[in-house]
Amino acid sequence: MEFRQVYEYYSRGDVQEALLALARSREVAGVFKTGSFGARPGMLVYANDIISQVKAGVIEFHSSIERWSNPMSIRPDNHGKLRVGWDLILDIDCDSVEHGRAAAVVLLDALEKHGIKNASVKFTGGTGFHLGVPWESMPKAIDYAPTEKLFPDVARKMGLYLKEYCREEMEKALLRKFLPGDMAKAVNMPLEKITTDTGIDPYKIVDIDPILISPRHLFRMAYSLNRNTGLVSLPIARKDVGGFRKGMAEPDVAKVRLKFLGEADPGEAEVLVTETLDWARKLGDAEKKRRLFEVRDREIRSPIGQAYFPPCVQRISQGLADGRKRSVFIMINFLRSLKWGWEEIEKYVVEWNERNTPPLPHNYIMSQIRSGRTRQSVLPPNCLNEGYYPHFGVCMPDSLCTGGGQAIVIKNPVNYSKKKFFAGKPKGEKGDIKRRNKR
Repeated sequence: MEFRQVYEYYSRGDVQEALLALARSREVAGVFKTGSFGARPGMLVYANDIISQVKAGVIEFHSSIERWSNPMSIRPDNHGKLRVGWDLILDIDCDSVEHGRAAAVVLLDALEKHGIKNASVKFTGGTGFHLGVPWESMPKAIDYAPTEKLFPDVARKMGLYLKEYCREEMEKALLRKFLPGDMAKAVNMPLEKITTDTGIDPYKIVDIDPILISPRHLFRMAYSLNRNTGLVSLPIARKDVGGFRKGMAEPDVAKVRLKFLGEADPGEAEVLVTETLDWARKLGDAEKKRRLFEVRDREIRSPIGQAYFPPCVQRISQGLADGRKRSVFIMINFLRSLKWGWEEIEKYVVEWNERNTPPLPHNYIMSQIRSGRTRQSVLPPNCLNEGYYPHFGVCMPDSLCTGGGQAIVIKNPVNYSKKKFFAGKPKGEKGDIKRRNKR
């Protein structure tokens, strides 16, 4: 942008008023054409503060996520003491405005479902969007600790929780409007990089950037210009997000109508915080279990044998008329996860195929084994994965599968075998695969 255009835009009284309102209690830094930041810490207090920085070459203004008692006194060793609050800012990172717009609608719906009616959203001026939940919405204490002291830990967990909470709806929203091939092209990835067994990974197309949620991190202020595009970082009404177009953010078109991080109902984010911490605790427990299994994997010195197979794999091993191709994928990944060598896998799968009705072509079996050798090891599909075990009639849970109850508690056939193996070898087990093959 030319200096004249930048100067004329920031000389507008409505723009200055909006910037100064958002700058209260926040650290603010100007950004030059090169992307370098002005001196920190800094503030905007008067309209002349804006104009003097523009005259020095500033094009953008960025403010802190955190609120401060005295922004000009911030130092690396005292910012924790000066912090008096923080806003939750969710940065939707994407290569296409259309993709980001769809993601913003999903996230706004998710926040509303958690009781937050006053979330703000703004276009970044580039391709992404920022969603904001103001500090005034946060509970004042979490587990008896002052909430302002829990940044960035709680804020990051909130971002990660919402990302996981929205995954399915995010995928549906993108697939309703865009073809997978077009999305892959838009993000410059091969189609196979964005697809999964059941659809697409939405976070290959759009992402919620966790880097923004960090101490003293700055984000582009509402009504700041974007130095790369010349567009305004424009707040948008909730009802208008779906119809937003970049042309609405042209400096000579954009109007100052909405506040970003404005209205808030005190404590309305309490449900979101509670759900986040509950999710994080469960995730922590799951991570501990995962690490336990990693340790146990290192303790396995020989393959886990057939005596430890779950009922579904035992049934598959007898031969099938339906689900044969899916079972090739299951068997190869199951055996590989139990530390079977490729020679043993090939021998077992080829012999199993002869029991199928009718057997699959031998060339197909060998091509799947060759393909498996070139790929990174993955688990077989989970027990309740639609289209697998229950679908072709091999899911016959025993008491270990259900934990003695009614519902299946084992998530994957491999978990069944490991659990049974580490509980103690069953009666009659003679040795590992290599010793069996020698007999």
